Amino acid sequence: MRVLFLGMSAPFSQIVLERLPSSRVDIAAVLLAGEGFRPLSQGTGHGSGHIESRDTLAELPIVNPYVPFGLLDKTLGGTVAGEVGSTNAAEPGVPAGAASLVNLAESKAYECDDIGNPEVVKFMADLDIDIACVACWHRAIPSGVLGIPRHGFLNVHPSLLPAYRGPQPIFWQFRAGETSTGVTVHWMDSGLDTGDIAAQKSVSFADGIRASEAEAMCAAAGGFLLAGALDALEQGHLERRPQQSGSYFPAPSLDDFAVDTGWQVRRAFNFVRAAAEYGFPFYVEVDGERRWFRDAIAWHETEALAPASGPETEDCAGLNFQDGVLWVQECPGPKE
Repeated sequence: MRVLFLGMSAPFSQIVLERLPSSRVDIAAVLLAGEGFRPLSQGTGHGSGHIESRDTLAELPIVNPYVPFGLLDKTLGGTVAGEVGSTNAAEPGVPAGAASLVNLAESKAYECDDIGNPEVVKFMADLDIDIACVACWHRAIPSGVLGIPRHGFLNVHPSLLPAYRGPQPIFWQFRAGETSTGVTVHWMDSGLDTGDIAAQKSVSFADGIRASEAEAMCAAAGGFLLAGALDALEQGHLERRPQQSGSYFPAPSLDDFAVDTGWQVRRAFNFVRAAAEYGFPFYVEVDGERRWFRDAIAWHETEALAPASGPETEDCAGLNFQDGVLWVQECPGPKE
């Protein structure tokens, strides 16, 4: 099976690509989202997609820039988190740079901005590919491009479609209080995550998991799912199940980092833990006052627990929720 792989300089793309068996999948080339259209050599540096501004629209990174060793076998559990306030692993195992993906592609990697550019379209047509596989891409793919591979495009999306279509499904699932979600491999069409479903797999998250860890788990499951889908396609029996009506969520705004004290405390804890590494402050409204915090430390599902009985650190505070207390690390609010 001759494949063109499209991705971004992030662990999600790398993890998916690593799980495609080289014995059965011939990677004709890798296209990485970037500027212009040019070949990338081994050792090429590339941006990680980190936030550089605090504008109204939150351009979240796809995942954290590093994924720790042993992440996919790690179980957090419990209600108290260990590495509070740490958004990068001390000893990274998967750097999110173009060099890693270029090495996986054995130097057949290219940076691409506009996939509809005539130069890129000709390049793809000349590759003579059976299918294109996508794991994170920054723009809609024109319908004319979707028809270039013999069998079209397959995309790996970290939700159980048709729920949570859009660019940041992990963020929205944690905000909604989901603890069990999944990953979908689907055929791409002219819509946004609306194409026929080829395969799906459920993924469960432990309390306190970070967004990067959740996305790494979804990427690993999605990579194996994609490999199985390619096998089924080669044998002529890959499923095409049309999607029904679903939900779509855009890129989050800063207001989407607000936390409602009417939520269950476990939901608040899991959302804050997951979204803390995006680097935006959270806030709650208490008696008409906005209180800001950057991370969650622990939660206690009881109304009887007084805030004074919680962890004792200088910036720690207890916030009362519907059914318990959430312990957070406070921080200054944004400057006006």
